[in-house]
Amino acid sequence: MHGSIMKNHNPRFRLSRTAGAIAMLALSACAVNPATGGRMFSLVSEGQEIEMGQQAMLQVDAGMGLYDDPALQAYVDSVGQAMAAVSERPELPWSFKVVDDPVINAFALPGGPVYLARGIMAHFNTEAEMASVLGHEIGHITARHSVEQISRAQLMQIGLVAGVVLVPELRPFGDALGGGLAILFLKFGRDDESQSDELGFRYMSRLGYDPQGAVDMFEILERQRDASGGAIPEWQSTHPDPGNRVLAAEQRLATSRIEGGLVRRDEYMQRIDGMLFGKDPAQGFFVDGRFVHPTLRMQFRFPQGWDTQNAPTSVLAQSPEGDAVMQLTAAEGDTPEEAATAFFDQDGIQRLGARSRTVNGLRAVQGTFRIELQQGTLDGQVLFVKHGDLVFRFLGYTTSERMGTYAVTFERSLETFAPMNEERWINLEPKRLEIVRVPDEMTAERFFQRFPSTVTLETVRRINGWDQGHVIAAGTLAKRVVGEGVPGDE
Repeated sequence: MHGSIMKNHNPRFRLSRTAGAIAMLALSACAVNPATGGRMFSLVSEGQEIEMGQQAMLQVDAGMGLYDDPALQAYVDSVGQAMAAVSERPELPWSFKVVDDPVINAFALPGGPVYLARGIMAHFNTEAEMASVLGHEIGHITARHSVEQISRAQLMQIGLVAGVVLVPELRPFGDALGGGLAILFLKFGRDDESQSDELGFRYMSRLGYDPQGAVDMFEILERQRDASGGAIPEWQSTHPDPGNRVLAAEQRLATSRIEGGLVRRDEYMQRIDGMLFGKDPAQGFFVDGRFVHPTLRMQFRFPQGWDTQNAPTSVLAQSPEGDAVMQLTAAEGDTPEEAATAFFDQDGIQRLGARSRTVNGLRAVQGTFRIELQQGTLDGQVLFVKHGDLVFRFLGYTTSERMGTYAVTFERSLETFAPMNEERWINLEPKRLEIVRVPDEMTAERFFQRFPSTVTLETVRRINGWDQGHVIAAGTLAKRVVGEGVPGDE
């Protein structure tokens, strides 16, 4: 009598029922791709998509920083808005911005925000080339590629959580697996990238842009890859090979009926005249193993041989073995004591010790801490130091087992934080693009002699899109680079 209502306590049975429920959820979550009309998988509503994108946009604006040129920002937004208006989702809250980043990159967030890095803009030579990249990023949004990837990640998380709950032996691995799956599934696949290429071609064609701009853009990526010895530019990291994209774009161009489309070379070149090129010295830089920040008038050294990165909100270093990290960033609080209290009051951080001191004449608090994680225990040293109007947090950490190896290394680096008053670095002028009109027909070599740059001839060729043997027509607007800039930065 009770057999029909007895619960089966076999974990495999319960997992199979969960798998069935997940399969039903997947089937019920099928939707129509707005851009292609095909079927797609979505667990995210349009409202949720927009909300996620708007929240992420605030983080990008604050974390990466927008390029300080209102006229250029308005120009990029106007071109992007015109392209979005002819897409399949014109009603989204579209925005198009330039981030202050020297790398060759562009990206889109769910529901409308699109970003170009100033580094990729330095390599465009026409508005049509810029439009091809804006159209590509718009295509990611209209085809809801982020939404589909997020939905797949959520589905995998559902299956993972079910397994962790129903099979207790899996619980210690739940967090690690979840993070890995999220990273894996949120990367666009090459099919998505190729589809966005096609959609970008569609949108720029609807506005009458010369589709040759897309071919030229992929050739830019190909030249950049070749110049870097095969290293992949940021924008190409998950994209098809640029050589293959050139062929695909040329095939689309061959079937296009647009002749004499919009190029707008002069309009574009005039817009980027004076734009920063390469790293901005005002954001700090490494020179001879030392990090100097002309704006904040401070300096320090990471351990010799460590891999370093100057990120928008922090400066980072990792040991060659990858088992220790150091970081400098702004801290909370108006004094070192307030900053130390805020740091040690965080959940999960155990204060092992702290003392007030001075470092190179600056008021500071130095302490040690421990963090208990599921994967193990981390130990670290931290310095809170007041310089100017800011309090900085300079810390290093490693596993408890390795702290004996790195304790002296951390201590020595923390001791290097100091004021920096060297006029050479304080007055260092950044590199900038300067647009000149070529007076006579000439080769790239002649242009380089007539209009010298503070970068190499090959860099000048690359940013102007000139191949070997190219002859520049009289009256052409061309780029050169002026200003000393960060040492060693091309």
